[in-house]
Amino acid sequence: SSDGAHDEDSLSGIRGVWITNVDSDVLTSRRKIAEMMDFLAKHNFNVVYPVVWNGGRTLYPSDVMQRETGIRIDPRYEGRDPLQDVIVEAHRVGIEVVPWFEYGFADSYAITENAPLGPLLQKHPDWKAIDSDGNLVEKNGFRWMNAFDPDVQEFLASLVLEVAAKYDIDGIQGDDRMPALPTLGGYDEKTMARYEAEFGVRPPKDIKDPQWVKWRADILSDWFADLRRRVKAVDPNLVISSSPSYYDWSLYEYLQDSHAWTTRGLVDSIHPQAYRYDVPAYRSIVDDFVENQFTPEQLNLLAPGILIKLGSYRIAAEDLRQCIAYNRENDINGEVFFFYPGLRENDNELATMLHENFYQSPARLPYRDSREWRPEGVVVQIDNSQLVGGWQQHPGIAELRQLRGSTGGGTVTYDATVDRAGVYDVLTWLRTGPDHTAQSTFTVDGSGERNIDQSLRLNVGWNSIGQVKLEPGTHTGLVTLTATEESRDRVTFAGPVMLLLNRKETTKAGL
Repeated sequence: SSDGAHDEDSLSGIRGVWITNVDSDVLTSRRKIAEMMDFLAKHNFNVVYPVVWNGGRTLYPSDVMQRETGIRIDPRYEGRDPLQDVIVEAHRVGIEVVPWFEYGFADSYAITENAPLGPLLQKHPDWKAIDSDGNLVEKNGFRWMNAFDPDVQEFLASLVLEVAAKYDIDGIQGDDRMPALPTLGGYDEKTMARYEAEFGVRPPKDIKDPQWVKWRADILSDWFADLRRRVKAVDPNLVISSSPSYYDWSLYEYLQDSHAWTTRGLVDSIHPQAYRYDVPAYRSIVDDFVENQFTPEQLNLLAPGILIKLGSYRIAAEDLRQCIAYNRENDINGEVFFFYPGLRENDNELATMLHENFYQSPARLPYRDSREWRPEGVVVQIDNSQLVGGWQQHPGIAELRQLRGSTGGGTVTYDATVDRAGVYDVLTWLRTGPDHTAQSTFTVDGSGERNIDQSLRLNVGWNSIGQVKLEPGTHTGLVTLTATEESRDRVTFAGPVMLLLNRKETTKAGL
């Protein structure tokens, strides 16, 4: 329609998907991440929840984990930063990124009975959650840290705050393990003494005693409230998202009082795990949401988590269509899918169904004023008039140029046009290869030389070359790439340059 922009901004809803590194290889390379984001954008998804914390390790280089365990990042990603790669590729196509702290207060998962504890409990045995028999709390294969211990609480908060401070993200997400602890826990001496000081008696042996359950759940809710306050102090625009277990099973099994979280205003967005294997069971959960759990005002926060794939299970397209149609009948305008590969199976069957039936047009997120919150990246392709030196077209890829050092030096100069004031991250897209130069020098706005080693395979794709504060308009000669004769017979590549609005720095600059 002629007023499409208005339609798009009045159309709101969460269209989200979880991105994992279990049963999925999409985080193993920049190319796969880029292809995933192109696919999601084409199907009008607007937010992704990439895992950043599982198995006692982070999927980004973490100073906190280096300090606590000596393991800076999951060794599978050594030399990379999968979170930063997800942020760049998602923001390039206008999709928001809300990192998902999957393991929360869980230390590790025991694939076998005698599997070693995770790095945290090995380093801090006093952090163990203890059951009424004095043993480590284990449930469904997960081994747990003591979520009532102030040191454990501060550790997890510091992980979340590290990500909030270090990256230009759009929010943070907890799930059925953050905050949570199996009801089995709380029988360590410190927690029992605290309970006794308050009630004059030791905690009951009955793990589901209502007062004992509520008292422990309230401690976790208070921690969540404090985490919210601290995250918003880093950046008030970050959303607090949560994907708890289904209430009130969540309360009596994992001390998750998600009802209190919505009542106390602790979440900006909530995705209860409405994981059911047939349509009638899913509908009954939605009925419960609408009739018992959420007021009409709170429904705007709700986008249920829907299971589309797990192991050999994949939901039938017609069943998924009926589930989402039922959401819409009940004024639930969004959902989050577990998990990405399910959208792609059977020749993209589920993604195609969603796009044709429910996601025909882009939608803004309910907690943003418009889709312009996260505008797509401004990509500047090479323009021949700005090439100086013996650059040649790259065989097979029109957007790239190459220069052999033996043909003398050269420069490429890029002009860029932006339509809003802000602080922008500036990146360049590169091919790499063993015969490429280690010396390609970029300047942004005439200052801050950044060298990118084009011989390193890890540098294929988008590479950060600087940051710049810009007013609206065209900026001539904003980026220059210089290739020197010193590279001898090595190849220098020149590719597109991209400007991504950095919301965190733009907010700090008051723009």
